[in-house]
Order: sequence, then C-alpha cells, then structure tokens
Amino acid sequence: MAGIGFELKRMYAKDGLVNKIKAFTYSSLVTIGPMLTCMLLVVAVQWMQLRYEVSFVDRELFQASIVYAFIFSYIISNVLTLYLTRSVSDFIYQKKYEAVLPSFYGSLKIGLLLGAVPALLFLGFSPLSLTYKASLLLLFMTLIVIWFEVVYLSAMKNYRRIGLSFLGGALLAIGLSWVLLKYAGLKDAGTVLLAVDAGFMLTAAALLVQIERFFRLPTRQSDYTFLAYLTRYPSLILIGALTAIGLYSHQFVQWLGDSGVVVADAFLMSPSYDLAVYYAFMSAIPSLIMFVVSLETNLYPKYRHYYDLVLHGGSLGDINRARGQMFQVLTQQISLLMGVQLFFSIISVALGIRFLPLVGFSASQIELYNILVIGFFAYIIYTVVTLVLLYFDDRKGVLWLAVLFLACNTGFAVVSVLYDSQGFSFFAAAFLSLVAALGRLMHVLNHINYYTFSAQPVIHREKTNRFSKLLHAAPKRMSRLD
Repeated sequence: MAGIGFELKRMYAKDGLVNKIKAFTYSSLVTIGPMLTCMLLVVAVQWMQLRYEVSFVDRELFQASIVYAFIFSYIISNVLTLYLTRSVSDFIYQKKYEAVLPSFYGSLKIGLLLGAVPALLFLGFSPLSLTYKASLLLLFMTLIVIWFEVVYLSAMKNYRRIGLSFLGGALLAIGLSWVLLKYAGLKDAGTVLLAVDAGFMLTAAALLVQIERFFRLPTRQSDYTFLAYLTRYPSLILIGALTAIGLYSHQFVQWLGDSGVVVADAFLMSPSYDLAVYYAFMSAIPSLIMFVVSLETNLYPKYRHYYDLVLHGGSLGDINRARGQMFQVLTQQISLLMGVQLFFSIISVALGIRFLPLVGFSASQIELYNILVIGFFAYIIYTVVTLVLLYFDDRKGVLWLAVLFLACNTGFAVVSVLYDSQGFSFFAAAFLSLVAALGRLMHVLNHINYYTFSAQPVIHREKTNRFSKLLHAAPKRMSRLD
C-alpha cells in the first residue's frame, strides 16, 4: 500500500466517468481484495453452517481455523511485504525490470519458510486429525502466497482478470461448501475447510498466472536481488512486523484473559471479542479505498512537482510554493478522509445496533462493537498518516509510531483484562497513536526543506551487503525450465 502503481496513476489522470469507475474498482481490489474475500467467505460459510445445522463444535473449530490462518499469515507476510514494496518500486524506477519477477519468487520462498516453521510446530503439538492439519496448513500457506502476490498487482494492467481471480475463488469456495453441506451431507469442519482451501488456491493460481504473464522477461536477475536493499531499508522490516503484531496484540491479550477459551484443545480464542473485532474492522474498509482513490492520487502530482523542483534547480520561492501546495492538498484530503470514515462509522454503529442481534450478538457484544468501530476510525486514519510519512521517507518516525501503537495497544489491553473493560483499550491506543502520527506529520511538513537538503550526508556512501553484487550482475537468459 505504499503506492498504487504507475499504471493506475495514469488511469486516474484520464478524464471520463468510465475510467474513474474502473480505477475505483481496481483500487478496491488491490487494496482490500484478499481481506474482503476472506471476510465475505467467512460470513457466507458461517451462514450456511447455521442454515444446514452444523454442530456448534464444528462451527467454532472452523471459525478458529480461519482466524488463525488469516491473522498469522498476515503477520508473517507483513514482515517482508512493506520492504518488498519499496524494493520493487526502486526496481521499476531504475528500470531494472528483470529483477521484478525474481523478487516475487525469492521473497515468497523466504515468507513460506518463515511461515512453515511455526505452523508445523503448532500443528505438530495439536490433537487435530492429520487430514485437518494438512487442510489448515494448506490454507495458511495459500494465504501467504496471496499476500505476496498483492504487492505486485498495483503495477499490472489486466484489471478484469484480477477481479475475476478474487471473485472466482470466493464463488468456488461458497459453491463447494453449499454442495457439500446441502447435498453431500458432510457437515464437519474439515470438509468445509477443504472447500475454502480450493477457493483460495484458485485465486492464488490465477493471480500467479497474471504476474507471470506481466513481469516475465527473456532475461532475469537472481531471486534474491531484492535483498541488496536490506542495508538501505532495514527499518521497513521492523515497521512491517511491529505494525502487523500491533494490529492484533489486543486480541492476543484477550485470548489470555477471562473471556479466552480453548477450541478443540488447540486454538486459544475469545469468540465474543474476536467476532466483534471482525465486524468492526469492516467499518474501516472505506478509508482503505479512499486512501488509494482520493488522497494518494491527489498527493502524488504535488509531491512529484515539489521534488522535481528540488532535483532540477528550482528557485527557493518555487520550492516553498510547491511545499505549501503539497501541505494544502494533504490537509484537505486527510480532512475529507476523516469525514468519510466518520460517516461510515456512524452508519456502522446504527446498522450494528439494528442487525447484529439477528446473528446472535448480545447487548454487551453490541456495546463492545460500537467502541471498536470508533477505535478502528482512529486506527485507520493513523494508518493512512503513517503511509503518508513513508511517502516522505520518514522511516524513523514511522518505526517509533509502530512501537508506540504496539506498546499502547498491548499495555492498555492488559489493563482492560484486569479491570474487565473490553474494547476501550484499542480505542485509547489508536487515538493516542493518531495524535502522535498527526504531530509527526506536521513536524515533517514544516521542516520538509531541512529533511530534503540538510539531513542528507555531504558525501554519500552506499551501504552494501553480500547481495549487493547481484544488483550489478548481468541478467541471465531464461531457460525453458525457468
């Protein structure tokens, strides 16, 4: 999410309602495709499980499996994806196109290895059946693949096929679940999990075909060329890891609290809290799209104009005017974003009060949901501000913000468990982090000329590592086996 890609920026620049609708739809798919697919799948499958009278034990086991696969695949992949996004952007900017596709396979190998070790340890000590373990491991690994594929989607052009990849996978999973539950009478959690596996595998395979077609060249660099930037952007690894863990740390604390239960002697969960978080997070989806659709596409031209003046000898007066225009656009767009998200948050609270009791929410769960919706309002704006800070390469500031949010979210959650006050901890952590992020953004913008000029070293020395030589190695010609 650090950039929506050069092709999409050009699409937004085109006039006409059709082009705007195409760009909006594609932005949605790139930004929230896997997340929204997973959420809609869970809602549809859980509804069918209730409709066809699947036992509570199997429904709870299925929910726990999906939650674990989704959360931990996101955490594992996020360790690398932010750094990978920056590396791929540098490759494209430097026209090192032969390094783009190999970076996908290299990062994917590392990501799958990072995920396989804890997953196998967890499953090895769980009492689940061997077939269920295999199904869950397959889902976990497939989700990791999809998270890495999403990094490359923003540079691609075939929007229709990308959309069909997500839609086809979701429809396959829902259709198979329906057939198995209604006609085959197979109502155990393992059977439904296999149907979900099939859907996500179809999505992953279809996206892989698109990535291969778009990025494959006659020559290629090493799969690990992207690691040459490790010494340049090491903080992005930490930011990615801390951000992902911070998002879910309040849930981990709740799992260990009084509301935590053990599902199938394997999964530690807090079902009432997790379900409220799940629905509350959906209220934040509009801002994820709005960031791509409105803020970033309006910011990019001003950002580019400012740095063009800096790099090509613009006068100080012109540079300051460009800085002022950039500041004005950011202020307008963040204010617009906050207004839009506030509107959807209010709507979400109203809809939750009216409809969540129909799916079994108690009065206390609805109260918790309402607090979490406001918490996600603050969190999503905080996330957008940190992405803007990364636009200005303020990695140090974003790293400290990630540490702050993780510490506050975890610490406040511990206090909330001790005093039996769920939900407010996440709101407090998100609100404090948002205030800190806005303060940091104001500081960076007010001193942007200093950061651009004075903060740079007089003599630049490129940091290197054992992979740096791969950047300058001659590309190898692809063989048929490749």
